[in-house]
Amino acid sequence: MENPGFEFQEVSDFLMKGIELEAKTLEARTKIREISKSKYRQEWLDARLGLLSVSGHLLTSKDGVPGITSPQISERLTLIMVFLQGASNSEILISEGMYIKATAALKQDIEILARISEVKHQVAKPGKTPNVKHAPEGCQKIYGQLNDVAHPSNLYLLEALLDRRSAGEIHGISYIPVFVEESALELYELHVWLIFEAVREHLILFMEMYGEKDQAILETERWMANAVHMLERVGFQFQSGATEPQNF
Repeated sequence: MENPGFEFQEVSDFLMKGIELEAKTLEARTKIREISKSKYRQEWLDARLGLLSVSGHLLTSKDGVPGITSPQISERLTLIMVFLQGASNSEILISEGMYIKATAALKQDIEILARISEVKHQVAKPGKTPNVKHAPEGCQKIYGQLNDVAHPSNLYLLEALLDRRSAGEIHGISYIPVFVEESALELYELHVWLIFEAVREHLILFMEMYGEKDQAILETERWMANAVHMLERVGFQFQSGATEPQNF
């Protein structure tokens, strides 16, 4: 950083404020993560890891192995990789109390799934935002709810997810995140559902590319079935290939 005529100690003391801000935020996020994990259903945690392992197995098994391809297949594969690339970031935002940022990430996840469906049904419009009506059943209402929170103009919703501090007659908003149980649980359940949908699309795509009898495909099918079984135990409903969490 350039020194605009300040003394070294003055610069050092000033920049320390930014370091302290990030350190306090990180400390709070670490504590929130511990609380969040203790509140999540174990089936959510197990199913999430199992589902990501399905995609991991497909990718490692077929790394460098050519399969049937087309422009449509290439676009779907790209979208699935974008989803998987951001899965850990979505989890961090939810589990570490950054719920407002998390809603924006989950909105994009829904848009990715909508785009995959549009490409499959040949209704995708280049350069246009995917139409959420093409997302998995149940996403439409959820998308609107996420948009309400993610939109920066909804002050009352933003304030509800931030720590409010009082000092006499002065009321302020803290930058340090806090744990909000209802938000954490609902967003994480949605996150797991969206991962299931993305991994299901990944499996379907690889079936098209390598055939339903491919060994890697066969090996992952029982793991998918295991994830479905775990999620059904905690209220997920599976009908005609679609899933919808009980709480949404």
